[in-house]
Amino acid sequence: MSSEKFDIQLRIANKIYPITVDRDNEETYRKAAKLIQQRIDRYTTEFFAEDKQDYYAMVMLDLAIALVSEQNIGGRLQSLVDKLDQTLQL
Repeated sequence: MSSEKFDIQLRIANKIYPITVDRDNEETYRKAAKLIQQRIDRYTTEFFAEDKQDYYAMVMLDLAIALVSEQNIGGRLQSLVDKLDQTLQL
């Protein structure tokens, strides 16, 4: 199934980023941009930094931690499923 590609513009940290995406993925990109902007806004209101790059680094760290945690959950769930399978086979 081939999806139509088209251009969208995402605003992150007061800058516009033109991106070509599959129409089916547009909502995902827009939600991701919104999430990034919300995290930037949170850091800029809660903490003081002389360099805006510090806010961006903390947002990247937050998102990376969430991604790694999600991957770890998948591994733990698979381990539990394997244990259940072994138990049910006995």
